[in-house]
Amino acid sequence: MQISGSRVAALVMFDLVIFGIAAFLMLQWMPKPMKPVDYLLVGVVSTLVSLLGVWLLLLRESPNRSEVLYKKRMRKLDGEEVE
Repeated sequence: MQISGSRVAALVMFDLVIFGIAAFLMLQWMPKPMKPVDYLLVGVVSTLVSLLGVWLLLLRESPNRSEVLYKKRMRKLDGEEVE
């Protein structure tokens, strides 16, 4: 799957926006005062949310959705190829 440069830039911007939104919302909802572990938790969860968003976007934009996670191979039965 070949992705053009403009799509890569848009994907990176999408990832940064999703990360920022997730981090902002978690920082607003976490109880104050926050410890360093709380900031680590915010970063970890925001990273997971942004990666999930990118993964779902790539799956949606994939031209051949059936072969995203694995490639279908033709079976061979007694010397002849069967799909």
